[in-house]
Amino acid sequence: KFASEVFSESAIGCENCHGPGAAHLNAVANGGSYQDGNQSIVNPARLTPEMANNICMACHELGDERVLKPGKAYQDVRPGVALDDVLSIFVIPPTRESPPQRDHLQHFYAMTLSKCYRATAGRLRCISCHDPHVQPSPQEAPAYFDQKCLGCHNQQSCTLSLQVRQQTNPADNCIRCHMPKRDIGFIAHSSLTNHRIPTRPDAPFPDSTFSQTTTSLPDLIHLNPAPGKKDVPPPLLTLLQAYGELAAYQPNYVEPYLRVLDRLQTAEPNVASVQAALGRRELKDGKPQEAAGHLRRALTLGPPQAVVYGDLSEALNKLGQKNQALAMLRTAIQQDPFNPMFQRTMVFLLIDARQSSQAQAAIDRYLRTFPQDSFMRQKFALAMEGIAAR
Repeated sequence: KFASEVFSESAIGCENCHGPGAAHLNAVANGGSYQDGNQSIVNPARLTPEMANNICMACHELGDERVLKPGKAYQDVRPGVALDDVLSIFVIPPTRESPPQRDHLQHFYAMTLSKCYRATAGRLRCISCHDPHVQPSPQEAPAYFDQKCLGCHNQQSCTLSLQVRQQTNPADNCIRCHMPKRDIGFIAHSSLTNHRIPTRPDAPFPDSTFSQTTTSLPDLIHLNPAPGKKDVPPPLLTLLQAYGELAAYQPNYVEPYLRVLDRLQTAEPNVASVQAALGRRELKDGKPQEAAGHLRRALTLGPPQAVVYGDLSEALNKLGQKNQALAMLRTAIQQDPFNPMFQRTMVFLLIDARQSSQAQAAIDRYLRTFPQDSFMRQKFALAMEGIAAR
């Protein structure tokens, strides 16, 4: 169902951690060498802990929201360059009473909550325990990671008696107690290792004071601020997208989203995403005429986006401009053919326009694309019966 290859390259390769090989080849071709201090190849072990962790976070820290900076793509992530230059990662501040619920890919954040991380003032890094070039087998892992733990701790650090520790399987195993695994119910055959490194397997989530890694925002944790910018708020455009996506399922983020949008309306009115957001705001406020103006402007300011065409279609439909609404929606579907909302809306617009043959064709296309949607199959059948009864 994809027009092009889903993945442009292997998931993990040398360049993910060491940077583009072409840069290294060009540097050597021009007379340089790695021994001479050529920096075209990045050695994560020589980076600061913060920058080394940035490499791992690109894949191993999902957060609650990830926001690409304007004009950036995941292919722009480069080892040795601040991850925040390309994308910002945000977490909803958890509390002891409300611990994270989507922590299946929050390895870095969990590590920052550990006593080990705090005791080293952030010097503990992912590669302190994980060698990217070595994958111990399940049988080797306990002894392998025990040695990592004993790099900082000793046998006397454990408060349990040796007799009790010998009863675990395998015996005297640090990670079994301090990094327990649990099943991830919604991902089959997978488990999550607790990188919070609790003192006891049943230790409660830390107090909220430990969960804040930055102080630049009152209601979000910015996990990957660039070095030296821990207390600097992210750009307003980044916050607009983060709050907007969170507001879709966290109503308490609607107010900060609208507050940021008000500021951007004055500060950066000639940005496509700002005009698109203003259009959606007016649409929700029942002002389709004003919404259409903002949305049309958004289409002229930046790369046309399917969601803007979809919103403009809704605004035009509310203004009674049915044919233009259908045209905008067709464009949205061309740009995003696997968006079920667009295709459902198309069906009902065609039914409302009493274009029964085109409506039936749109239903057939929807059911071919989303054959699992039995609910909409029934809704469409009832809608088409209504057309026949007219």
